[in-house]
Amino acid sequence: MADDSLKPIVEPQSSDKVMYYYKAPWEPQSNPCHALGVQGASSGTNTATLGSTPTKQTTIKDTGSANQQRVVNVVMTKGGNMLTDVARDLYYIWEHKMTMLLWRVDWNSLRTVNGKQVVNAEFSEVKISAFPETEALNTAVTQNVTFEVTGLARRYDEQGNPFVLGPEDFDSGMFSDIVKYYGFTKPTEIGANAEGKLVSTAGINDDNKGDASGTVPMNQKMEAGQKNDSASKS
Repeated sequence: MADDSLKPIVEPQSSDKVMYYYKAPWEPQSNPCHALGVQGASSGTNTATLGSTPTKQTTIKDTGSANQQRVVNVVMTKGGNMLTDVARDLYYIWEHKMTMLLWRVDWNSLRTVNGKQVVNAEFSEVKISAFPETEALNTAVTQNVTFEVTGLARRYDEQGNPFVLGPEDFDSGMFSDIVKYYGFTKPTEIGANAEGKLVSTAGINDDNKGDASGTVPMNQKMEAGQKNDSASKS
């Protein structure tokens, strides 16, 4: 019989779970990062200049300075009652030639360490050299923006360990393997204001607002012949 325990487990990573978050340079230090977009149509690049020295028999090559880009399919939010106005922020950063703070977050790596959820992340300081205006008809305004990394993006420490972020580093309710754009909202928490615009007073973080008695607890330990916690309390 074959020893299945020796077979490696191959599991692909989902590109849909690679997301980007940003922080504008004028924001206070206490602010978390905000959702920017997903991996762009073309992936980011990590290149280095290549030097070649020909000899009589072969060519000796070595790498020099690094050059990195991050391509993000940015969803342009419109501000107002939203947490961010991405369209304004990016245009202002481009216009004033500012440095933007960018985090590449791989939600495939979501895990719990010492009772706390963490996710692998990369940090870089970036410039916007080209800011395209390519709106498609009858759809949301999104743009594939290439962010030019100034210096080097940091993804691993010198021991090869990934850098991580926790729930406190993101906007409220954003820390999930599938990001929530809307929290659960009651009818009396959303509607038109005096100007006829749609507004909401509901919070985005609905992580713990459900009815615990409505279903079986997800983390309970079951043994043969034992009733579940919900049934025993009813």
